[in-house]
Amino acid sequence: MGAPMPTARTGPFTGVVGTHIYVVGGSTSSSIVNVNEIYDTATNTWSTGAPMPTPRYIGASAVVGNILYAIGGANNGQLNVVEAYNPATDTWSTKAPVPIIINSVYSAVLNNIVYLIGGFNGAGGRLTTMLSYNPATNVWSTLAPLNLGKSLSAVGVLGSTIVSAGGLANSGAVTADTEGYNAATNAWTTLAPIPTARQGSCFGVEGGLFYVAGGGAGSGGNFPVNVTEAYDLATNSWTGGLPPMPFAVGSAGSATVGGSLYCFGGSSDLGFADYVQIYQPPPSPPVISSGSIVPVYSSSTTIQSGEWASIYGSNLAPAVAVWNGDFPKKLGGTSVTVDGKPAYLWFVSPGQINFQVPDDMATGTVPVVVTTAAGSSTSTVTLAGYAPAFLLLGSKYVTAIVPTSGLGNSGGGYDLIGPAGAFSFPSRPVKAGETVELYGVGFGPTNPTVLAGQLYSGAAPSPVFPQITVGGVQAQVVFSGIVEAGLFQINVVVPNAGSGDQLLQATVGGMTTQANVFITVQ
Repeated sequence: MGAPMPTARTGPFTGVVGTHIYVVGGSTSSSIVNVNEIYDTATNTWSTGAPMPTPRYIGASAVVGNILYAIGGANNGQLNVVEAYNPATDTWSTKAPVPIIINSVYSAVLNNIVYLIGGFNGAGGRLTTMLSYNPATNVWSTLAPLNLGKSLSAVGVLGSTIVSAGGLANSGAVTADTEGYNAATNAWTTLAPIPTARQGSCFGVEGGLFYVAGGGAGSGGNFPVNVTEAYDLATNSWTGGLPPMPFAVGSAGSATVGGSLYCFGGSSDLGFADYVQIYQPPPSPPVISSGSIVPVYSSSTTIQSGEWASIYGSNLAPAVAVWNGDFPKKLGGTSVTVDGKPAYLWFVSPGQINFQVPDDMATGTVPVVVTTAAGSSTSTVTLAGYAPAFLLLGSKYVTAIVPTSGLGNSGGGYDLIGPAGAFSFPSRPVKAGETVELYGVGFGPTNPTVLAGQLYSGAAPSPVFPQITVGGVQAQVVFSGIVEAGLFQINVVVPNAGSGDQLLQATVGGMTTQANVFITVQ
């Protein structure tokens, strides 16, 4: 249990920005309110913000770009108003209204688009309507409808699928109907039904599972329950028997922060609640995706000792953590071994790990193990003497500089190379005949050897220089070697290869850098 809400209420709008949860509006025992109360998950304390201009409850809320959107709802009738709150300025603004008046509705956010799913309308009853809102353009669109009209269904995003579970149907009864929406195909499919039919639940996604807690069940969805269930899209199955909510409530506000599900207020058998109920799901074990152990910025499944590499998957770490330049073997509760040897971690997150491969004389297929407090996941990767990959700016341009006699466009004694105006920082094309410094990883051994897991500053040259082409034209390589821990610098004289974006490729030790890397030439 968290510190109680200052204002007991049901059906509030909720949204998360940082470690703060904004709980706005709702219905009290005496009125519909516009209060804006802010819960700090780090300190378990409350503060207040600017009140919402339009008092209302049981509408949809969503956060995009650190802006909270309060959508639709009810106040002595249904509304289609959309108001946006900016916590940075503590101000509200009005946005394009929903195309229809709507309440008893929840929303999900996928790729910065807000999806409004089902709901209730006095003319249409429980709706099959699916609407989307683009905050960048302030425009609403109509999408493929649900298979079943329903209001107050729990909604969440698992991967690229929006899940709608339960709700109240036009029959007046709660439904176990669960459906999944694919934004790429604009289509709904039927999923395994939620075991406990209910409406107005508290819900959220954590650790790759969709949790649904509480809500109204029974006749007309008016009987509050405290049941907690979890849906796994990968297996299309539900898990029951999870810890029940301390207090059964319906139409509570929902939010997820730091691996926990927060449920605010709601209606109970005792009236409108001020409860803050917090569920901490058991951590899910890590999963390494197939073929996802690669050099940084590359998709090659071959890596080299001492190389900076990435692992992709799910539940790889409980949260984001970044090293302090100290080559930790455990970071944020996560550790990695390659061929039984501990790797050095630079960055960990639930979906990605960046690490330095430990020194190893072995070649061929070796095991890679990711371990967290929840368990371990094992995969394999090919370990070789060469595994070259260029570092990139954006998605396709090589990281490259040309030293200058003055400050240069970087302000640090060099020009950054790339298409002019393509980045948030200055860049320029390189000219034929200039010597450009390219950066990458995995370009083979050096003499002297630079050990993994240690700071390094200098220039340890490669005995074998890579062969490099620009736009298919052979370039002169004048230096290749490690200049920082795991980081190669390759100095190249740019050939006459034409103007514009030119394909850049390096080959060394029989291995070639990743495809579709470019350097801009003038």
